[in-house]
Amino acid sequence: MQAAKKQDAQVYTFTVFPEFLNYAGTLFGGKLLSEMDLAASNCARRALYGSGCDGLVTAHVGEVNFLTPAYLGDIVELHTDVLEWGNTSVKVGIKAIKEEVNGQRRTICDAFFVFVALQKGKPFKHKLKPVGP
Repeated sequence: MQAAKKQDAQVYTFTVFPEFLNYAGTLFGGKLLSEMDLAASNCARRALYGSGCDGLVTAHVGEVNFLTPAYLGDIVELHTDVLEWGNTSVKVGIKAIKEEVNGQRRTICDAFFVFVALQKGKPFKHKLKPVGP
């Protein structure tokens, strides 16, 4: 089993535009989850570099907590980090933080995503193990 490369926390950012709003005028939860999935998958992909896998898929989304809404013009930062390694999987934690036009910052959502490493379209035992701090 080889040691995984130490992954620093990663940040992905987007701005809330009108087309991202729901009928209540807040960021649509489905849009936020879609962006969170993209950010978490990029984190998992980078963590799997050198493992021999040629892709990955989202297998599970868990413990999604919508805490407060985001509004038009807010900047949303998605902070990701690898939490756990399985035989074929990697679990990524993610936190969404909004930055309002006045600079105030608040956590709006958190969750975890589990990805399965693939090779030729089938689950792949990546043989990576966590790296200590």
